[in-house]
This record gives sequence, structure tokens and C-alpha cells, in this order.
Amino acid sequence: MKLNTRALVASMASLAILVPSAFLSTTASAATKTTIEYWLWQDNATDTTWADLAAQFNASNPTVKVNLQVIPLAQYPDKLATSLVSGTGPDVARFKDSWLGAYVKNKLAAPLSAKINKWGRGGNVNPSAFDAGRVPGDNEVYMMPHQNTAIYMYYNKAIFAKAGLTAPKTQDEVLALAPKLTGNGQYAMDIRGGAGGQDQWAAWMLAGGARFTDDSGNIVIDNAKAISVNQKYLDLNKYAPPGSSTAAFAQVKANFLAGTTALMIHHVGSLVEMRAKWGTDLGVIPIPSEDPKSPATIQAMSGNIILSSSKKQDAAFKWVSWLLTPGPMLRLSISPQGQLAVTKTESAKQASGKDVGYKVALTAAKTAQSWPRLVGTTTVTSATWAPTLQDAFAGKSTSAEALKKLATTLAQK
Repeated sequence: MKLNTRALVASMASLAILVPSAFLSTTASAATKTTIEYWLWQDNATDTTWADLAAQFNASNPTVKVNLQVIPLAQYPDKLATSLVSGTGPDVARFKDSWLGAYVKNKLAAPLSAKINKWGRGGNVNPSAFDAGRVPGDNEVYMMPHQNTAIYMYYNKAIFAKAGLTAPKTQDEVLALAPKLTGNGQYAMDIRGGAGGQDQWAAWMLAGGARFTDDSGNIVIDNAKAISVNQKYLDLNKYAPPGSSTAAFAQVKANFLAGTTALMIHHVGSLVEMRAKWGTDLGVIPIPSEDPKSPATIQAMSGNIILSSSKKQDAAFKWVSWLLTPGPMLRLSISPQGQLAVTKTESAKQASGKDVGYKVALTAAKTAQSWPRLVGTTTVTSATWAPTLQDAFAGKSTSAEALKKLATTLAQK
């Protein structure tokens, strides 16, 4: 396949410095198997669940062997995009729905609907999960769904109690209590202006009443309402730890685990680790909203795409479809980096549990919205959001100017 390299590079982020990544594999005989390369990132770098799943698959599948290459999320979008230009990319890659627009436009993601229909187990997958693998105006599925995340908020009950505060329900309450949680090395929360911070920001924006697009599909993320909500987020920088405006999740997590911050916006993927640290002092609440009676947040589907350039697409589908079978789906969902399952049977098991963290997430998912799966969304989430918000945090641009830039990028074709 001849790549449209100019369009691809324009759609994705600039080149990142590539770092060595570990390859994980089993000792199954490669001579009798088709070996596929699978790239992924991990929210928890020390968790072995993905490697364990690969070992289980390799031991049980007589015809396919999967090699894992783990890449830090901060470098992942750039490395994946540029590997396709150079012809060194994987067969299959972990993916986010917000990246899909540019890949489909440039014919980099293989269509999967025919394989899903032949697979015969798609009926156990939540229909909305397959929808996350489509782009507007196209009914083809390009991403095999795997895990859903509905963003919510953690808070440290002990810090709040010491300050005589209760958990916030509105964004105005967050701004009001932030000064009381800041001082003597203590801060209210990280604003995460680095890698992955776009989802945290999007959760705040949607909860505050802003929208990416209106009912007609017009981009409205730069209207007066959005400018006001974004300004509140920018104002939180005064109550964030040093370096927060460029921080990625590792720093955000470390600050909350250390008790440096009292609030953290994330999802159930960090619930196991946070509860192990804070126990009953860990609180889980919806993203504070403009109106608690009308909650909203961002949900993001992570799944897997098979690259059009792969000559092993049937073998790759065996891996991504196996991940959706009950055992592997449940195994990852309850792991230290588990999120919300996308299959009906495993979703029911999570919903029937007593864990308040999962219950808050499942409730949030009912009113959650997604990034629009536009070509421009790929560029915003993987390239322009971070520097745009960082400039606004630093006072180099206004809330209105920052949102205008993002809206312009979202509108690109």
C-alpha cells in the first residue's frame, strides 16, 4: 500500500525521540506459527497482565504467536504514525477512538466488519462499543473495541476532613475549595497539561456544559459557554503543583499517591492502585458539573486496529478477537489497570459488584460523551491540545484564543 505520507504526517504529531521498548513473547515454537507484532501502551508500567495474556494466548493458539512491544503513551501516537511512513509498523496496535479519523481517511486501518460477522461472537459485544470504531458517515468498523473509560474524580477524604471540607459537586465549588487545599506543599489538584491530559480536560469541559459539536455537527468548542468553562480550568493552575501544566499521568499519579494533591481526575484504571494506598480514605465522585442534575463526562474507548499494511491480518484478528472472549476480557478488566468491559457478560459482572468506584464509573458512562471521530480530532488529541493549553496556562494566550485554535484544528478535513 502506498501511504499518503504528507496527509498522515499532517494529521499526526511531530516526530518523537524513539526509546527502546521491551519485546515480550513466549517460547512457543515460531516455526509452526504466524508471528504478529502488537504495539501497546500501559497505564501501569509495572503490571504484567498484558504480558500474561500474551503468554496465555501463545500457549493456547496453535497457529498464531503475538509479540508485544510496550511504548510509553507520550511517545506512542508519534511512533506509530511514523512507523507506517517508514514501513516498520506493527500488524496490530492498541488504539484510541479519538485517533481514528485520520487513520481511516488515510486508509491505514483495515476494515473489520466482515471479519467480525464471520467471527460470530460479536453479539456479546455492547453495540455502542462497536460504534466507537466507526467514523461519521461510514458504517464500517475499523477498531475492535476492548475497554471503555468514563472519567471521574478521586478525592482524599483525610485531607478534606482536615480542612473541614466535603466533596465538591459543582465546578464553582472546586474553585472555592481549591485555595483551602493549597499551601505548605499541599495542592488542590493537577491540571495535567502533558500527554493524555486532553481527556481530563475534556471531562471538565463537558461536565461544565461545553460541547465539541452541536446537534447539526457544527463545531462549538469555542463558543461563549466553552470559553467560560475553559477559563475555570485555566484558573485551577494557581492551585496545582509545580510542573502540572506539562505533566503526564505518571506525575499526576505520584502526586496523588504522595498526598501532595487532594483531587485527581482519572478513571477506574487506577482504582486498584489508589485503593491499595488510601483504603477507606479514597473517595470516588462524578466530575463536578455545572448542574449535578445534568452530569456529563468524557468516555474514551481503547481498542485495537489492524494495520492495512499488515500481511497477517487474519492472524492479527485471532488475537484481537480472543481478547474479547470472557476469560481475557474479565482478566484485564479486574487487573490493576482494568477499565470498563465492553462485552455484555463482563459488563453485567462489573455492574453487579459492590465496588463503589466501578458503580460511579458505570453511572457516569450512562451520560458520558465521546470525542467526535473527525480527522481533526486525531491532530488535536495527539499533537495540538497540549501546546495550546500549555500556552494558555502560561498566559501566552487567552481562553478564547486557545479554544479557537482547537476548533480550527477540529474542523480540518
